[in-house]
Amino acid sequence: MRSSLVGILMIGWMWLSAPFLYAQEGINGVSVDSTDISRIAPVKKKKNIFARGYDLLVNYLDSYSYDTAYIRPSQYFYTIMVQQSATFEQYAIRSTGEKTQTLHFAPNHSYKLGAYFGWHSLFLGVSVNTDELFSDRHASNKKTEYYINLYGHKLGCDLFYRSTGNDFKIRGSKGFFNQGQQYNFKGHDFDGLKVKVMGMNLYYVFNNKHFSYPAAYSQTTVQKISRGTLVAGLSWSRHNFEFDYEKLPPELLQGMRDELKFTHIKYTDFSINFGYAFNWVFADNWLLAVALTPAIGYKISKIDAENTRFDNRHNKFNVDFITRSGIVYNNNRFFIGASAVAHIYQYYQKNFMLIDNFGIVNIYMGLNFGKR
Repeated sequence: MRSSLVGILMIGWMWLSAPFLYAQEGINGVSVDSTDISRIAPVKKKKNIFARGYDLLVNYLDSYSYDTAYIRPSQYFYTIMVQQSATFEQYAIRSTGEKTQTLHFAPNHSYKLGAYFGWHSLFLGVSVNTDELFSDRHASNKKTEYYINLYGHKLGCDLFYRSTGNDFKIRGSKGFFNQGQQYNFKGHDFDGLKVKVMGMNLYYVFNNKHFSYPAAYSQTTVQKISRGTLVAGLSWSRHNFEFDYEKLPPELLQGMRDELKFTHIKYTDFSINFGYAFNWVFADNWLLAVALTPAIGYKISKIDAENTRFDNRHNKFNVDFITRSGIVYNNNRFFIGASAVAHIYQYYQKNFMLIDNFGIVNIYMGLNFGKR
């Protein structure tokens, strides 16, 4: 009886003392009681690559540091905007020997109308080619055009790709004569030229504390006091010209110099550019912007021709240009304006020159909303 009573008491003592023993073991690091869960740090859920990219982008867009006496930041998160864009291009080939001859080619301008939604300084939207909506231009004349211009306070980037249609016209001719009278084929259709151009331009704005490119070209800030800045950058572009000169009018072919008789020019351009940009605040909330950036380009080329006057593989330094201009009214709530960006490239060797220029003109108006 006594042994049974002792056994019952020992079992009861062990049952009552179990929580205390387990708690002591947890303190000594052997195990952890449920009462210590609050001491464990919560495990952070790892963000995926898209969430991390979003965080980096927001931090970058919101990390601008500039003098607010010169630049007023946007007071809103979002923007809606409508824009009409006109793209233009022109090409000139020229013999520069004893007898100078020049041919100018250009298609009609193409127009697009678009609507866009902006967040910070990023815009997404859709545009339609108004030529296809309101004219009967043939589908084979369609062009492929992409322009992306990213304007930051310190860094900027231009990306472009162009593939022309076959709707070129002869815009001018010089040096072609018939019995002392110069031929005039201005406006004559010409489908013997096809051009593909692609490239990238990166640049740095030196006076980024007092000068704002976005104020002139992306409307995300307002320039309050006139200021200028030096701009420097690097560029790369690739140009591909296919020229069927036999499709020219017979009158031009009869006296054409050999320097103009090529069928294919392909060159790659590497350049360093250095220039100046100025924002002129000529009235409250009004801004006129102009920038000119000459570029020293090193061109590596290959040319196909029927004569030996050309250096078929040619490397040479040339001077190119990038120009920007714009005018805008922006009271931080509403804005309206116009801007233009043009690229001018020159390729030449002895007795021959090719000038390639193209660009885009934008007319826009928009409204900011979603106050910060």
